[in-house]
Amino acid sequence: MNEVAYKLSPAAQGNPMETTVTRSTRSMPQSGMPATAIREHLQQLDLPEPYAHFARAFRGPQDVQEIGKWAYDQFMSENGFFSMYLPYMQTIEQEVIAMGVSLLHPQATSTGNFTSGGTESNFSGMHAARNWARVHKPKVKKPNVVAPLTIHPSFQKAARYLDVEVITTDLDANGRGIAANIAAAINDNTVMLAASAPSWHFANIDPIPEIAALAVQHGLWMHVDGCVGGYVNPFLEQLGEKLTPWDFRVPGVMSISADLHKFGYCPKPASTIYWREAALQEYHYVAVDDPFLGQYKLAGFSGSRSAGPIFAAWSVFNYLGMDGYLRLTRRLLDLKKRLTEEISAIEGLKVWQIDVMPMHFHSERAPTAAVYQGLFDKGWLMLGLVKPEAITICVDPALTDDDVTLFLKDLREVTERILAGGDAKAGTIRYG
Repeated sequence: MNEVAYKLSPAAQGNPMETTVTRSTRSMPQSGMPATAIREHLQQLDLPEPYAHFARAFRGPQDVQEIGKWAYDQFMSENGFFSMYLPYMQTIEQEVIAMGVSLLHPQATSTGNFTSGGTESNFSGMHAARNWARVHKPKVKKPNVVAPLTIHPSFQKAARYLDVEVITTDLDANGRGIAANIAAAINDNTVMLAASAPSWHFANIDPIPEIAALAVQHGLWMHVDGCVGGYVNPFLEQLGEKLTPWDFRVPGVMSISADLHKFGYCPKPASTIYWREAALQEYHYVAVDDPFLGQYKLAGFSGSRSAGPIFAAWSVFNYLGMDGYLRLTRRLLDLKKRLTEEISAIEGLKVWQIDVMPMHFHSERAPTAAVYQGLFDKGWLMLGLVKPEAITICVDPALTDDDVTLFLKDLREVTERILAGGDAKAGTIRYG
């Protein structure tokens, strides 16, 4: 990918991104619109397939989407607020947790919580580690987390809420963390080490056994951000892919985040945070005794929430089973192989070597940002990386062979036109 290691820079640690929002001054209408008018208006706004496919990832094939949507709709109005108390809802949620954690080489009491997404899952891991440190490292005054530079931005976000510092360290040439750099950054206020399996940025898994060994050595909480890989890594390994050990089989790993709405193929918003031992889960909970309402204790950060995602996840898990997930993972590998071969055959384009997903490629001749803009002009809504510039392909099993053919045709036309001296306007590459 690159010949030099990725290092920290002022830009990498810079100010929050400024976002311009066009605000509306529209007032509430006096009379309601007919349902037909509402549907027509919103249907006009809907982005067409397959051009919006990569921004809608990650999805299973249509039949998987349908079972998830059905269950979601059936229980959409049920309040997930009660998932710790009402037996019918608690049973479904706990079965989702049990099925999910069974993939992670669990310990005898390993368990988890259902959350709204990777941001909440990572927040939960950091929150639990901070509370755990108040008991086990009482001399810490200003807690910090040490992680590779590719740790997800949700860690920085959580740190601002929790008044925790995130110390990031340089990477190797393939975008993986370096255990020696982590070790050098640990100080008396460190409470957690974190790593990715894989990072979104480079789709490679950090050296988690080495980093977790440091956590054991220094008596620190070790969190693995498995939001991308949590529900596909186990099946890749079963199909013979050699991945760096990353889950609870690694001594020292205390919590793992894993997004159901990525390669679990469940409707958004849905994620999980898993705990090595049930005792660690207690540091996650916040129980408030209200003098009028009694105890206020919930599964995650949110209060009222739709139970739809919980029942949808249960339905997708049971619909697919292990055999179904293996089948969809084989499809992912087939798509990865085809895209790698055919993109690499386009002049100047280079596909990155990755452990898991998503796929990334860049142009060594035409400006990558210009290729990005060219795809956008053809209707493709793509994600990407700013440094180094790259275009992200969020491959999922909902991507058909015809979709791939159309994408490759457009990509080839855009690249060849730029190389022939055509318009090379650089687009603004964005992660989201």
